[in-house]
Amino acid sequence: MAYRANPFLERMSERTTSDQDFVRLFSPKILEQLQEDAFEGAVHLFTSPPGGGKTTLLRALTPTALRAFWNNRTVPDMNESYRRLAARGIFHDQEGPQLLGVFLSCASGYADLPPGASMAQEGLFRALFDCRVVLRSLRSLASLLGFGTTDQLVSVKLEYAESAKDLKSIPLLESVPELIRWAEEQERKVYARLDAIINKDAGEMPVHVRFESVLWLQAVRFIRDGRAVAPTRLLMVDDLHALRKKQRELLMRELVELRPLIPVWLAERSIALGDTLISQGAREGRDLRHCSLEGLWSTPRGQHQFCTFAQNILDRRLDVQHVIPGGAFAQYLRDQFTTDELRDHIAKGVDTFRAEMQRHQSNPRYSEWMARAERGLTTSEFESLRDLYVTRILVARDESKRQLTLELAPLSSDELDERDSSQVQSAAEIFANEDIQVPYYFGVDRLCAMGSSNVEEVLFLAASLYEGMKAKQILRKQPDPQLSPQDQERRIKEAAKRKRDFIHKNHTEGSRAQRLLDAIGVFCRGKTFQPNAPYAPGVTGVRLGQAELNKLAPDSKPQSELAPTLQRVLSECVAENLLVARPSQASVGREGGTVFYLNRILCAHYGLPLQYGGWQETSVDKLIEWMERGLQPSRQRRLEG
Repeated sequence: MAYRANPFLERMSERTTSDQDFVRLFSPKILEQLQEDAFEGAVHLFTSPPGGGKTTLLRALTPTALRAFWNNRTVPDMNESYRRLAARGIFHDQEGPQLLGVFLSCASGYADLPPGASMAQEGLFRALFDCRVVLRSLRSLASLLGFGTTDQLVSVKLEYAESAKDLKSIPLLESVPELIRWAEEQERKVYARLDAIINKDAGEMPVHVRFESVLWLQAVRFIRDGRAVAPTRLLMVDDLHALRKKQRELLMRELVELRPLIPVWLAERSIALGDTLISQGAREGRDLRHCSLEGLWSTPRGQHQFCTFAQNILDRRLDVQHVIPGGAFAQYLRDQFTTDELRDHIAKGVDTFRAEMQRHQSNPRYSEWMARAERGLTTSEFESLRDLYVTRILVARDESKRQLTLELAPLSSDELDERDSSQVQSAAEIFANEDIQVPYYFGVDRLCAMGSSNVEEVLFLAASLYEGMKAKQILRKQPDPQLSPQDQERRIKEAAKRKRDFIHKNHTEGSRAQRLLDAIGVFCRGKTFQPNAPYAPGVTGVRLGQAELNKLAPDSKPQSELAPTLQRVLSECVAENLLVARPSQASVGREGGTVFYLNRILCAHYGLPLQYGGWQETSVDKLIEWMERGLQPSRQRRLEG
């Protein structure tokens, strides 16, 4: 099997990946997340940042992929995919694939059409779309039937349902070759007349008044040897973001208005901050069903399911290489410390704890807490080290509270237990990472968490970890390529820095985006590492209330000339998964708004925890200042470049 040296660098959506390799690497876990109505007649909109899995999901339902699933249905690694697809009615146990998946990309051709909203220009866009859907449908039919070329479709006869009589632009031909010739001629006419549009001469331009190809696809029947083949249909339109805004709005609006009887899947990258994605007049529900792929994993249960999904993908990738033994990727990521690894950290932690607590030695209020922490150091375990930091945090909290209440009574060990929590323990772990460099970013669970619900992000980190495994196996000739927590964190930090450093090269407002993200990172660190950890386990995002968001709306009068620039930077950061935007509900005394969380890989670069929930209010003016000038870290807590 021909792979690059690192299988975790392969993109599933790339057409260079063979169908056989694709189905072997495809994880069926994503199929569990699809709504039950995903294959019902309607327009279904799938959105996610790049790498969220849109194109991979669509490719899995193309004819060549379905035939590969069918041919490998008895192979253990692929049987689950087959069964899940069969449960959706995509396969018949004896007759094979029943679904004709028609895949169309908007990445090329449509932007060549001249801009504008005239009837002729809209009609030209519809005509190009229609002829391509017809062509792609017939070519997909040939692939589904196992034919090498469309010439073999001469044995297939076309019949039409009664509803097809209303078609005005697509001829109801019975011969597949004749219909292919018509569609190819239509496409040639579109491009041959582009110059005529510029010269204001429409000539014999093919102009369609609606997107008839959807109606054609749901009405046509393919008859071979007297039997209907490919009885169910699915139209998949990818890369919707590659269209011009008016083209996208026109396509979505009119497809919704057609109320198709077959499922029409549209896929595009996420667009943030009110940039119109769902066409006006479209109603979520019956007319248009929106599925945010990253939203599928945003609930606590969804986060666990994403971890399972991501691990399944990692395991499949590991199985296609032969440098290290296959199996579970997680088995090569050690998630426990050895005694030797902890010894130096515990010594540093004890010194730091005693130095911090020195001023409380004569205070009986904390004597029992400090004695308990010292007793815990009799064992060289991570829990003992974490307890030191828990005690430090709770002492700082009590001290702050006592300054307000003048409480002087001694505190018992039971009181320490009552004030402890999972949030405080998580804060203690990130404090230990910051103060004495105890590894924090290691283990498969945190690897998946750093993916920000995005498979490509997980693979990006896994590729770096895999290089470390190979180095141990080949260069150091160690029989066990398992990576220690220190090895994992070092490689993850290196990968996170590469991601951060690449921002300014990969975005239209890259320098501003990098300054803004760095400033948010510095700001979050300042809030996270306060001695009493008031926002445990830490702050990883900033919030704009609705009044502030309104200042960025396109129809608002900007109070700053840089407000549109900030809107563009935030939109691009969300669309590229550098920021994760989540709605924040209104509460007593606080209006609703949006929280912008840092991408979890960037959290690793800035030394922040990985949990969601910790955020701080900010303003448009403050974000503009950060975007233009940055924000310098205070005291000794400075970021490495």
